[in-house]
Amino acid sequence: MGYAISVIVPTYNDSTVIGTTIEKLVDFLNRENINGEIIIVNDGGGEETVRAIKEKIEKYPAIKLIARKVNKGKGYTVREGLEQAQGDFIFYTDADLPYLTEPIKTIFEMLKRGEADLVLANRDFASDGDNKKPAWPRLITHRIYSFFVRLLLPLEFSDTLAGLKGMNKKLLSTIISKLTIDKWSFDVEILLVAKKVGFKIKEMPVSLENVGKTNLNIKRDAPQMIKEVLQVWKKNRQGHYDF
Repeated sequence: MGYAISVIVPTYNDSTVIGTTIEKLVDFLNRENINGEIIIVNDGGGEETVRAIKEKIEKYPAIKLIARKVNKGKGYTVREGLEQAQGDFIFYTDADLPYLTEPIKTIFEMLKRGEADLVLANRDFASDGDNKKPAWPRLITHRIYSFFVRLLLPLEFSDTLAGLKGMNKKLLSTIISKLTIDKWSFDVEILLVAKKVGFKIKEMPVSLENVGKTNLNIKRDAPQMIKEVLQVWKKNRQGHYDF
């Protein structure tokens, strides 16, 4: 069965928020009269998270669950969802739905009009008064990480980590075989491959509406993030992303 959109939500021990996120996404699809699917991918999270999701599945047939007991990383998890998505337009967002659903509607309209093949949310474009403050690990990591990305790769985007992106089916089917990063820097790889192919990429300002907990640990994850950027840089130089 085909869908107008697929919304992929990676989750890991998010039992306190995932139910509300699903409710808001289902309400959005119904309110906008969009034929869509919601794919929740559990990245080895606990049983409480799985139970919270299954409770919603009983109420809403649009929800699909990919459950995995082993933690593989956010990139691997999003990629699992991308491979299963049947929508003409595909989105992924964080489990705490940090920008709510209005930006999804805006990106959906942009993609349908052919203004872009891929749209990424950018928190830097929003005015300071509109943005809530993220957890300090997210803020610090965002600044340092963005610097390294632009230093090493031909990407001009100032915010690759924002947890909302949308793309059309043609872009996804073209680039999916090239994607390899399993953890934090998968967004960078997606953007780089899409740009190399020549797809049209646009940024859209978003305001942080919901400051949820973060699974990011600076001491543990920051070195891994930089390592992954270097991996993407090396793969790019070696021609891995060439077509």
